[in-house]
Amino acid sequence: MPQRMTQKAVNTFVKGLITEAGELTFPEDASVDELNCDLRRDGSRRRRLGAEVEVSNTLSSFTIGDSSIVNTGNWQNVGGTAGLEYLVIQRGGMLYFYNKAAAPYSGQDTGHSVDLSLYEVLGSVGASTVKCQFTSINGALIVASEALNTIYIERDNVAETIAVTQIDFRTRDFEWLGEKSEYETGDAAPSDNRKYDTQNAGWVGTKGAAALSTYVSGHSSEYPPLTLPWYSGKDASGNYSNTEWDKIYSGSSLIGNGHFLLDFFNKDRATPSGLSIPDEVEGTRFTTVESFSGRVFYAGLDSAKNSSSVLFSRLVVDLNELGDCFQANDPTSEEFSDLLDDDGGVIRIAGAVGIKKLYSIGPMLLVFAENGVWSINGVDGVFRATEYSVKKVTEVGIASPQSFIAAEGTPIWWSRFGIHTLSFDSVSGAAQEQNISLPTIQSYWDAIGADSKSDVISVYDAINKRAYWAWGDTNETVTSKVNNFLVLDIPLQAFYPWRVSDEDTTTDAIVGISFYSGFGGGLTPLQVVDNAGNNVVDGSGNNVVSYQVRSLNTGTPAIVLLIRSGGTNTLTMGAFSNSDYYDWDNVDYSSYAVAGYEFLGDMILKKTAPYVATYMRVTETGWEGNESVGYDPLNPSSMMVSAYWDFKSTPSSDPQEAYRLKITPVVDPTALSTFGYPESVVTTRLKLRGRGRSMRLRFESTAGKDFVLLGYSVLGGVNARF
Repeated sequence: MPQRMTQKAVNTFVKGLITEAGELTFPEDASVDELNCDLRRDGSRRRRLGAEVEVSNTLSSFTIGDSSIVNTGNWQNVGGTAGLEYLVIQRGGMLYFYNKAAAPYSGQDTGHSVDLSLYEVLGSVGASTVKCQFTSINGALIVASEALNTIYIERDNVAETIAVTQIDFRTRDFEWLGEKSEYETGDAAPSDNRKYDTQNAGWVGTKGAAALSTYVSGHSSEYPPLTLPWYSGKDASGNYSNTEWDKIYSGSSLIGNGHFLLDFFNKDRATPSGLSIPDEVEGTRFTTVESFSGRVFYAGLDSAKNSSSVLFSRLVVDLNELGDCFQANDPTSEEFSDLLDDDGGVIRIAGAVGIKKLYSIGPMLLVFAENGVWSINGVDGVFRATEYSVKKVTEVGIASPQSFIAAEGTPIWWSRFGIHTLSFDSVSGAAQEQNISLPTIQSYWDAIGADSKSDVISVYDAINKRAYWAWGDTNETVTSKVNNFLVLDIPLQAFYPWRVSDEDTTTDAIVGISFYSGFGGGLTPLQVVDNAGNNVVDGSGNNVVSYQVRSLNTGTPAIVLLIRSGGTNTLTMGAFSNSDYYDWDNVDYSSYAVAGYEFLGDMILKKTAPYVATYMRVTETGWEGNESVGYDPLNPSSMMVSAYWDFKSTPSSDPQEAYRLKITPVVDPTALSTFGYPESVVTTRLKLRGRGRSMRLRFESTAGKDFVLLGYSVLGGVNARF
């Protein structure tokens, strides 16, 4: 009996890689396997461009050793100049700064550098071994690391100099050193801790100390209960009186404390109190820092006492106050004890362990810890020291802070279980966690080595709306090298992997990634002249110069690659821009995609595919050559197609060329920039060998050639019998 014919057309092959579907439930328009393809939002799939160094690239003055860590950050609004942005590169224990305002990007080294070892914490793992986190505020850059005393960097844009300042953190001492339950009564034999608590509750200073002395002398050397402030016993003259004090029932509630301001990392209570109390030392340092609501927030301490602590500065007006994490008014004062909206302070998030990342979004600050995510919110959408709330968002924490990406304000991060994001309720603004790898690429993600997951780096392309994660091979000997990429297209909600090939010897290597918006800012010096056009000079006869901000178009917005040059181990920059489709100009890489399982409407009967039609965009843009040597097309395409039948793991048919021009255009030597093909799409009909109940198609590149697959259709023949 003759075959029954059926057709299947696919024109949106852009759902990306799916590993979490079975052979019988595989979704349409997705791939079973793929590598080095670029999914386009017009429904097409293209070969990715090759990795290469940029044109007119420059080599850095410093080298990157095999064991050197490389890390990147952004310094926004440098020196208070709107639009002026620096790429911050951490190479081991050094910071270098590149202006993002011009191309070639590798040639924009500002000449500034910071030696982090000068701010290293004694006994730490070393500034050269830990990646820093950065944030910007009021034109300054804040730098935090577990190996560093937190610093901020300023730049004088006129003098073109930078200055580094270590931040000194101060907080009010709200701890009780003695047993609080015993403080509702007096103490005839006070310990130094009891004496300190008394002073810290306000019985100190000229009037407080006099009141304490009067109380002790009038109560048989007994220290007062800490249930009333000393000024509760003031008489009509405003002086402390034991008689007046004794008239008042003190109850059992403790009064406020916090008179003393102490260094947060080295609480020296002996000096201000004159008592023999040992110093309390916090040996760890902040690992994460974030600007939020006009302040700077600090977290990530690794001690049992302070691992859940988030410190926040006062509303930043003066950079010297970045470490002032306390309320300005003395809480034990009789006259001005109120907490103010713009005060600093300490937030303790109960249950948070191992805070690794802070991120501000709208009216909330998200706190990412190893064991969950919390949000700090202003009560009415504005954070104030007097009004805020803390909520737990999810129990799914973050494994590596370098995996964190903010995509259009939406956080995406890697946990120990997969890739996660938050969705926000449009009415309440409440956040809810979603695992986006579980229904898509969980098996692929699970196969990534544990060390690679810990060392992953990431960046978000805000122009093309894509998130990139990159990591090195399991046995890679160059610490900072990455050659595996996972891309998430946000509008398509599609994952797809890339892999950068190595040269045979002394290969160039990607060691970092950064997003360049394509725009920047800079200062232009302008000579000040008077109404007559004469130069204006100062009292010393020097020309008066005015600096004005100018906007710059820095070139094509893209993901910029930080590249270790294979020959010198110095740093340069590049991109995925090689239109000859070779990595490093000479290494071929395979671009392929394997479509899902196709049953052509029947799961029992066997089929054939008499014809498969492919639709590919014409990519040639012109000709190169001359009459003597001949002409070759610019940016030619090629794509090989083969089929898998009946769930086989190897192709059942030999690959066939799918990019077949119907005619060879005539070359016009006077117009080599025109290819001259009469159609924009190449349609090719292929006959595939083999038969079976299901079929998969494999589309694969040819060395040095492009392809843009728009879609394909299958004409299937269904047998009448098994």
